[in-house]
Amino acid sequence: MSQLLCKLINATLTRRPIDVEVVQSATQDDWQRCFDLAMGQQVLAMTFPAMTALSKEQWPDFVLWSKWMAYAQNIAAQSKHKREVVRKMGGWLAEDGLATMIIKGFSLAVLYPQPDLRECGDIDIYSGEDYDKVNASLEKHGLQIGRADGHHVHINIDGISVEHHFALHNSRVKNGMEGSTKVLLQLAATDRRPTSLPGICFPNPTFTALFTAWHAHKHFLAEKIELRHVIDWALVLRQLSATEARTVHEVKYGSPWGRFADTLTAIALHRLQLPTDWFSQTEVVAASKISPELEQRVWDDIMGSGHTAHGRTSNHRRLNIARRMLQNRWKFAVYADMGAERFLWKEFVGYMKNRKA
Repeated sequence: MSQLLCKLINATLTRRPIDVEVVQSATQDDWQRCFDLAMGQQVLAMTFPAMTALSKEQWPDFVLWSKWMAYAQNIAAQSKHKREVVRKMGGWLAEDGLATMIIKGFSLAVLYPQPDLRECGDIDIYSGEDYDKVNASLEKHGLQIGRADGHHVHINIDGISVEHHFALHNSRVKNGMEGSTKVLLQLAATDRRPTSLPGICFPNPTFTALFTAWHAHKHFLAEKIELRHVIDWALVLRQLSATEARTVHEVKYGSPWGRFADTLTAIALHRLQLPTDWFSQTEVVAASKISPELEQRVWDDIMGSGHTAHGRTSNHRRLNIARRMLQNRWKFAVYADMGAERFLWKEFVGYMKNRKA
């Protein structure tokens, strides 16, 4: 029940009441489908408070309500554990006079009404010129630095995967990030925002917006994205100042992923019905230029397609992803500066060079 889920997301983000007619007409089957859809779109935990804000007569049955609550509590507990991992890691780095920058999920969570309910996987960090020093500092505490894979290495801290990025894009294939990377590298080097945690910084809003759009674009081409990615994009646009919004707009239109970002804005406005004043007028106009047919196609892909099978091995998964890319050639035709076949060839050549290094 996508309409019910969209209403729940809108109420969660805007803190406004849900449309009574939509809720009153919802059956228990509708609530179950909404629950399943929200879980698949990685927004189940964040929508729990909006659901419980309804009158008890409007709630789903007790069993489903209890599952929803348990899921939200589990996500909150995971978020707390990850925050402690970040605190520990930052403390180690601060002892050595170092700091790292949290990117992607963990830093995006602070934009949400209840950060602990924003679902995320790995913790992603970027240390710029201090990359080797940060790795050395973490190794002193018994951590093992994994093998480089395209643009990061994996580090396990208390059961949590930390991805330490040495590049801001897949270094095997420079697809659509050349111009953006220059801006991102400059922002990462000159405007990191300190947090209350020693050794831990957040990126500035311009960096966050640019990286969020590119990251969603990458996942959309390779596999799929969820509504969580659309929400991330809407929230990062909302926090931009007028000057930051202009910079994002200029960089966006020098990149192949600019049209894709505009499609996300269109979905946020038309499907989630988020307030127009959350976005600059420039972004609203850009979103209006996305055809209804294209918006529908992306919406259907978000809501209807499943994740790529993991595969028995990492190489098996790579083959599954490659197969999916070829099946979704239309994404590359509409939203990329190269075809799926060319991208896969460049990725394969880069992968083989990396194995020999």
